[in-house]
Amino acid sequence: MIAYVSKTAMLALALAWFFFGLMLSSIAVLTLVGVDPSSHFEGVVSSYLKSKEIHYGPLTLSIATNGEAGVTYFIIRKLGHFFVYSFVSIVLMSLLHMKPLVLKPFLIVLVTCVLGVMDEFIQAFLPSRTALMMDVFVDTAGGVHGVLLYLSWQLCRKWKAL
Repeated sequence: MIAYVSKTAMLALALAWFFFGLMLSSIAVLTLVGVDPSSHFEGVVSSYLKSKEIHYGPLTLSIATNGEAGVTYFIIRKLGHFFVYSFVSIVLMSLLHMKPLVLKPFLIVLVTCVLGVMDEFIQAFLPSRTALMMDVFVDTAGGVHGVLLYLSWQLCRKWKAL
């Protein structure tokens, strides 16, 4: 049996998740304009990653080699990418009205993947940026996450109507 969750509780959870992602995305954007917010999160990251390494495509990050600020900056940027593409897919899911409805999620994930590829293609020509296929996977995962959130929300709304 599926537990009933009130519409208010679902809305509160969705808004909390949205603002959490918006906060992470905003922090990631701050790094693009030269503000380094990673110092506020370094203690949290170092407590979890003390002697561990993060393997991300051809990159290997660790606190020993990149420092707490470098690893924290990396994690904030990747989470920002994930949530931005998640929000893009939620907006596209709500704006696109098409039949059959089964194709809509696949089309939205394809669009977010193409946007991720275009983003990385542009970064390949910028001197201070690198283009990585792993970033496309993070962007696409964010798109899938947004589609799943949107579909979950719609399913909860239908259950409420029954």
